[in-house]
Amino acid sequence: MTRRTKKVSALMHKVIGEYLLRLELPFLTTISKVEVTSDLKWCKVWVTIMGPPAAQQETLKRISADLFDLQEELLHQLRMKIIPKVSFVLDHAEEYASHINELIRKTHEE
Repeated sequence: MTRRTKKVSALMHKVIGEYLLRLELPFLTTISKVEVTSDLKWCKVWVTIMGPPAAQQETLKRISADLFDLQEELLHQLRMKIIPKVSFVLDHAEEYASHINELIRKTHEE
């Protein structure tokens, strides 16, 4: 990542985080990572949702349903010529890390 994309990612992270706070989602939702393409046209946001898998999918649908309003918010908050189009993805890194830790714990017990 270049310095420019890192700055844009940080700004997007801040604005999207504030927007998600205003949505009052039913489960704890955090932004794990924000990645912006080098041409600044696309932005992928990884979110971690604490809850059962069905609730995670419903919360992700709720966030995605408000995507138009989020894009408008980004347009007003960021002073840029091109505003990246946002897409949300569930981040399973925490679940994967928990699984790996469990496997390591089992091998140490044997």
